[in-house]
Amino acid sequence: MASLVSPAPQPTPRATASRLPAPDTWPARPGARWLLRLAFAAPFVVVALVSRASPWRAVANEELAARGALIRWGDAALTWTAEVFPPLSAAAASVLGGDLLLMSLFAAAVLGFTLQRLAGVLVREGHGPWATAAVIAALVLTPPLAYLAANDLESLLGLALVVLALDGIASFVERRSTEAGFRAGLAMGVLVVLEPGGWLYALGLAATAPFFARHAGRAGRGATSATVAVLLFPAVAAVLFWLYLSWWFSDDPLGGFARATADGWFPGGVGASAVSAARQMALSLLAAPLVLVAGTIRGLRDPWSLIAPGIALVGLYLSLWLGLRSPAGQTYVVLTALWVLLLAPRNPSPRRRLLVVGAALLQIAIAWLVVLTTGTTLADWVSALASGG
Repeated sequence: MASLVSPAPQPTPRATASRLPAPDTWPARPGARWLLRLAFAAPFVVVALVSRASPWRAVANEELAARGALIRWGDAALTWTAEVFPPLSAAAASVLGGDLLLMSLFAAAVLGFTLQRLAGVLVREGHGPWATAAVIAALVLTPPLAYLAANDLESLLGLALVVLALDGIASFVERRSTEAGFRAGLAMGVLVVLEPGGWLYALGLAATAPFFARHAGRAGRGATSATVAVLLFPAVAAVLFWLYLSWWFSDDPLGGFARATADGWFPGGVGASAVSAARQMALSLLAAPLVLVAGTIRGLRDPWSLIAPGIALVGLYLSLWLGLRSPAGQTYVVLTALWVLLLAPRNPSPRRRLLVVGAALLQIAIAWLVVLTTGTTLADWVSALASGG
């Protein structure tokens, strides 16, 4: 006999993050995605052409081109291996023939993909067209990203991989996606042989592996060890392989590491370099109100959620202090990407979207103010382009 008691209604399955479109599949149609990438790349192509037409010297790209010229394709002796660390960026410069304009155009193409991915993350998280456009404008309409695209291919490629890694970390922690964890680890593996400061991020990931394992729903020593392996093994394997290759074919296997810094380790001295790095970090944070506000709110509500952003901040500071990169806008770009990938509110209300738009517009104004009033390399570059040399 049929029961007279109706079965308890089953809850409607909640739309999970895993059902949302991945950022690299937005827009849904491939043709629209390619048009969007081209649209994002176009401004940086224009900037590259203007910059190359001016007397401004792209010193970072010139040094990268010189390192790429050391590669002798087809040379079975491989004695040059120890001289070109990090090797992948040198290989890219070599393939491009050391042509500074081609390097800038390649950077613009990479940015087309990277910005499309960041926009996809914002759309996936429900920010809507206006907030998405405003945040992306904070990157496109301010000098730091344009400077890197026109003058520093190595740092630009490193930024793209940092974005990919942080996106993977966010999915690994928040959506418990093992595939995304592998993607983050592989991105770190490529980063350490492409950008001098990449190993700082890799070490930071390894140090916080227990946090990632716990928040990804995995517990125990085995889970932590597995997480360390996923996030760190590709980076360690890549560096050790290149060291072995350099040791086998060269008398100076550590020569590339010693020459990885443009102005030597700790430029100006340990103390002076630490103070300079702190000043540059402070200026970049000042120019990024999106990050300051969101970081403060997250810190009050859930301090543990700042672990992953903290990794990036520590890596940025250490790379400046050690002299592995010059203060030329990379910090500002990474901070804004951090907001998109790790700090932005999920499915914000219309009121919060309006606040995001306002904060992004304020960030554009402050970024320009900081650049034009602090006498940095960015200010000199902008002045050179504005005056035509």
